[in-house]
Amino acid sequence: MSCLPFLVVMLDIIARLPPKNVAQCKLVCKEWLDFILDRKFVRAHCHYMRASADQKLLMVGWKTIEVHSLNYKSPGFIVPRGVARPFYAHPSRMFFLASLDGMLCVCLQNTCELVVWNPLTTKFKKLANSNSQGFYKVYRDALGFFVDSSDDYNILHIKRRRGTMTVYIYSMELNSWSIVRFLKHRPYHHYTYLWTPATLCGGGLYFVVTQCRGRSDGLSVIRLDVNSKSFSELCFPNVYDDEVSGSLVNINEELHMYA
Repeated sequence: MSCLPFLVVMLDIIARLPPKNVAQCKLVCKEWLDFILDRKFVRAHCHYMRASADQKLLMVGWKTIEVHSLNYKSPGFIVPRGVARPFYAHPSRMFFLASLDGMLCVCLQNTCELVVWNPLTTKFKKLANSNSQGFYKVYRDALGFFVDSSDDYNILHIKRRRGTMTVYIYSMELNSWSIVRFLKHRPYHHYTYLWTPATLCGGGLYFVVTQCRGRSDGLSVIRLDVNSKSFSELCFPNVYDDEVSGSLVNINEELHMYA
C-alpha cells in the first residue's frame, strides 16, 4: 500500500467501496477525511455507485428517514438503516426538492430555508441569508441542482413573489447567490403557471411549464444551459390529447418525455 500513489488509493479503491465503508475511511486520518469531502471524490464515488448492483433508496416516513438497499442480484430483505439529521427538522416538515451526486436540496417547511445536505458525510449548508435569498415557497417556486464545467455545484432557484419572478443561482464554490436573466416578455412569473421539478441532462437543466389545467398547446419546456447560465424555450412535442402533461426523465444522458 505504501507504494501506491495517494490518488490511486482514493479514486480507484476507496471510491468503489459502499457508502458505509467510505464513512469509516474518514476516520483514518485528516488527509483522507479532507479528500473524501472533496467534490472530486464525491463524483467518482457516485459514478461507481450508479454502476453497482447495490443501489440505495432514501425513504422518508412520518417520523423517520431510512436508507433501503436495493440489490437486483440478491433481492433478499435487508434491514433499513436510519439516517440521523444534523439539523433540527421533523421529517414530515421537510420537502426534498432535488438531488445530485449523493447530496440533497431540502426545504425546511417551518422556516422556508433551503438546505444542501449530504446524508453520507452528515455535512449540511443552509443557503438562506439576510438578503432574503435562499427562502423557498412550495407550490410557487421552482428549483434545480446542477454542476457546471468547472465542477462547481449550483442551485437554481426560480422565485415568484407578488406577480414578479427573480432567478437566482447559488454557487457552492463561491458560497454566494447571483441573479441571472430570464426570458423576456414571457408570462411564466404568474402563479397560474406550474413548473415541474428540474431534470438535469447533457449540460442542460429542463423544466416543463404549463398553465393550470391548460391544453397541451400551452405547454413549454424551459432549458437552462448550465455553463453559460442562459435560458431558452423549447417547443412542446405535438400531441393530440388535450389532457396530456409531460414529464421529463434522464435515461443514459438522453432526455425522454412521457405523458
